[in-house]
Amino acid sequence: MNLKNTYPLIFLFENVLPFHDLPDYIFDLIDFKGEVTELRRLIGLFPSWECTKAQDRAVYGLAVKRGEKLSQDDVSFNEEQALEALKKHPEIEKLFRETFPFIDL
Repeated sequence: MNLKNTYPLIFLFENVLPFHDLPDYIFDLIDFKGEVTELRRLIGLFPSWECTKAQDRAVYGLAVKRGEKLSQDDVSFNEEQALEALKKHPEIEKLFRETFPFIDL
């Protein structure tokens, strides 16, 4: 999840979903002006989630699956390794789909 993805989500929420189906965090996202690293905390995604290194790598696999490139400045593994971790940890994709059913992978 990054700022580039946030604005289309806000449009989706405002124009497609019924008001009573909006997640609580959407109103915080509308006014969000913080750093992208604050998004996880804002929407409640893994706020205190303890995970293995492989599970953390699998989260990056989700980004790769959505077409994002990994920067070697940010992580010590490549896209193929992230996707392999995601294959080994299907619970990560399951949780993502449950949390963000409106985002295609």
